[in-house]
Amino acid sequence: MDKAVRLQAASDEVRAAIDCMIAAMNNVAGPYGKSYARCMSDLYYACYHLAKALLLSRGIAASSHEAVQTLLAMHFVKPAALPQDTVGRLNDLMDKRHVADYKPHIAISSEDVARFRPWIAGYMREVLKLLGKTVPAEEAGALQRAVKDFEKIGLE
Repeated sequence: MDKAVRLQAASDEVRAAIDCMIAAMNNVAGPYGKSYARCMSDLYYACYHLAKALLLSRGIAASSHEAVQTLLAMHFVKPAALPQDTVGRLNDLMDKRHVADYKPHIAISSEDVARFRPWIAGYMREVLKLLGKTVPAEEAGALQRAVKDFEKIGLE
């Protein structure tokens, strides 16, 4: 994969992560009420897109959600660039996303979102550090602001 192409693809994934973070926050603090299930799904996708950005920044393409987790473990968790629990937590978040998307009879609460919030914020900060200058500063800054805003949102 050509360097310019992979950096553009990584940048596109960061923008997708930003969009998902904004949607997640709108689902718990927007004018139309709270939807914790939709928030949970959006949070998963924000983390997923950020993982894809990291992989793409190194020229690694993944074709599925499971491949993203496997490649993240191989290239970033095993060498200790990311914490040991990263893939397990991402998998737990994916399981909650499956519940949110496919099992509407199972409620997702503010407590579910609150339980994942510290990990999501930390994960995003760590991935942004690893991405470094491979993504434009404007996009990195926008995601950092979204993470800060997410940490402040009331979930009651």
